[in-house]
Amino acid sequence: MAESLFFNRQIKHITEDPSRLWIWDKATFMDEQQRTWLPIILKTENNLQVLLRQQTVHLGDPLSPTQLRSCPLPLMWQHYPPERIYRADDSTFWRLVYHIEFCGTEDILLEKVPNQEKVPNQDCP
Repeated sequence: MAESLFFNRQIKHITEDPSRLWIWDKATFMDEQQRTWLPIILKTENNLQVLLRQQTVHLGDPLSPTQLRSCPLPLMWQHYPPERIYRADDSTFWRLVYHIEFCGTEDILLEKVPNQEKVPNQDCP
């Protein structure tokens, strides 16, 4: 019980999410503030999630979209705050499950919305 209280105090829910996340190379995304995010793909039988961990890394040259064809993730995500949804460049929707900071490290968990599931306010600009 004491451990649970300790961890709960260490978790900070972040309310300001990146507006956009662009892929830089196969293992790095960048947001509009030029912060780098490292993706961890979590795939189960029924869904696809991506844990993005904000970590400063040395950036090499960016890869072109043709060099990233084999990458299983979208090339870009754009955030639509009222719905806590990100829309990918391939028109898929990703639900923002959480954005937290724990022990000084930010994590964002995105979950791909199944095609048959209705996403509110799909007429986003």
